[in-house]
Amino acid sequence: MTATPARPNVLLITTDQQRFDALGIANPAGPLETPTLDALASSGVHFRRAYSTSPVCIPARRSLLSGLHPQTHGLRSYRDGVEWDAPISLPAILGRAGYQTQLVGKLHLHPQRKRYGFDHMVRVESSNDRWDTPLQPTNDWVDWMRRQGYQHPNDIGINGNGRSARPWDKPEHTHLTSWLADEAVDFVTRRRDPTCPFFLHLSFVAPHPPLTPPQAYWDRYFRRHDERPAIGSWAPQTAARRGRPDDAATGPFPLREIQDAMSGYWASIHHIDDRIRYVLTRLFEYGSPRAHEPTLILFTSDHGELLGDHHLWRKSLPYEGSAHIPFIISGRNLPDLRAGICDDLVCLEDVVATVLDRCGCALPAPLGNGLDGCSLVPRLRGEGAPVRERLHGECGPYHYIVEGRLKYLWFAATGEEQLFDLVADPRECSDMSADTASTAAFRARLADHLSQRSDVRFDPAACTPCAGRPPRAIWG
Repeated sequence: MTATPARPNVLLITTDQQRFDALGIANPAGPLETPTLDALASSGVHFRRAYSTSPVCIPARRSLLSGLHPQTHGLRSYRDGVEWDAPISLPAILGRAGYQTQLVGKLHLHPQRKRYGFDHMVRVESSNDRWDTPLQPTNDWVDWMRRQGYQHPNDIGINGNGRSARPWDKPEHTHLTSWLADEAVDFVTRRRDPTCPFFLHLSFVAPHPPLTPPQAYWDRYFRRHDERPAIGSWAPQTAARRGRPDDAATGPFPLREIQDAMSGYWASIHHIDDRIRYVLTRLFEYGSPRAHEPTLILFTSDHGELLGDHHLWRKSLPYEGSAHIPFIISGRNLPDLRAGICDDLVCLEDVVATVLDRCGCALPAPLGNGLDGCSLVPRLRGEGAPVRERLHGECGPYHYIVEGRLKYLWFAATGEEQLFDLVADPRECSDMSADTASTAAFRARLADHLSQRSDVRFDPAACTPCAGRPPRAIWG
């Protein structure tokens, strides 16, 4: 019989564009059900104040892979088609330490077949077939769909960034979310090397649009709720009108349109939750030697989705719906793991530091302690001081700082500021930037943080509080 690995297996599960409150356990009054993720949160540590330090796809995924902040890895906004020589790569370090490393799903780094230390990759960037484009010509799911007789999986024309939603029009087992879970199960049950621990990154593409969940999940949510987006007193108060492009980032949008998009979004997450249950069931199946192996399980997302909040859609902006993400660390057969809730400020960069620490792996020389992230292992054991006092994030011209109960936003293009109390006002409906003492303190912190940067100029004297009006940086 093969001996149980001394180091734990690592299962990293990520979604694309899942906001922090899109979990049943994080929003018990809402309609969304995520029993599998709720159970992981209850059996492990639910980090309720996790952020994406650059809430858009590629910079966030660089941070997840490397443990480096955007200002360190060099990409602070969406820019596709740029090859990156990662100075630190989690799968590469684990591979050198004897792990079998496998990616199933989305990586969103260029070029697509570059492995970044993965032994094997099942690559899918989106639900669309982009074989004739230079940026995303590879899609292993699309190739599989063609072998099943389908020429283009998204031939119903639902926008890959849009608010339109409708049920998947093909058999449920062909859905990308289902297929990715099947590929993960195939790895752990058939293609895994039983003589060494594994690192599996299962990277779902949903709930990123197109919002096309299977029919059973669509039926569960469509027009069976009356949820409304958060609309701040500072947001534009103009009436919604039809005719906005389906992928427009700013509204106002018709309420029914947003509610239907919410239905598709929640249904997509519920589908993911069920498929995660399937993966975990097969991984720890009764009677299998895998059931007794120590396994570290992490769940998070690259960034959130504004979902109509403040008349906004998609991501990149520093508001909670976009930058605040789910973050759960759990496991099986790990006696040192203590269940609980942690309200420390954490970020995607902490994944690499945590996994390497728990797996007993050191950074290769000459990198030393070159990570920007922090190990959360002490918090998993119910020990240690708070992870960090404050957290800075940025995406293009948008910057934010979270410290204590306050969150400060600075818009570089206009010098405007907003300030929110996330305890009294978790949905960011009341802008407090007219509070000059608080904004002045955050200006000093941001000035200090950006003092060594040559790519951005911050002049505290040129800052202008929005003081309850819509930022011109967004609405002009």
